[in-house]
Amino acid sequence: MIERPEIARALEQEMLHAIIHCLAANEADDHPRGRHHHAAVMVRFEEALSKRIDQKLNMPTLCAEIGVAERTLRMCCTEILGVSPTRYLLLQRLNKARAALRRADPSKSSVAEVARNHQFLELGRFSVTYRTTFGESPSTTLQRAPQTQAPPDEGA
Repeated sequence: MIERPEIARALEQEMLHAIIHCLAANEADDHPRGRHHHAAVMVRFEEALSKRIDQKLNMPTLCAEIGVAERTLRMCCTEILGVSPTRYLLLQRLNKARAALRRADPSKSSVAEVARNHQFLELGRFSVTYRTTFGESPSTTLQRAPQTQAPPDEGA
């Protein structure tokens, strides 16, 4: 695993951009202008999310920032990602919260703190959604040893 969080985040963003471009390129060839437009919308959407993922966001503000109507963004996300923009934002935040929980020291951090830092203001709803998505509670993730442990001694 990559030990430096900033490198992991950069790689994650590059992979998301590549996936969006690949999926956009696979749209029907009958509409090359539409395909290019949808890919461009998705790139702007991903860039806006990556800059402001830890801030309070709403769809009208995001759409204004990337220069499209909400309906257009919804259509592009559904066609290319298979989910709504709101669901995609939720999944992005859940993944970031999970990564933070995995890195956190249970004696110094709490699930509530991590949830709030990732814009989850209703802890109960966060916990239910987290468990549904990852198959374990956020407190279970937090209680596990941090992922930055050294590999086991090979001579043992």
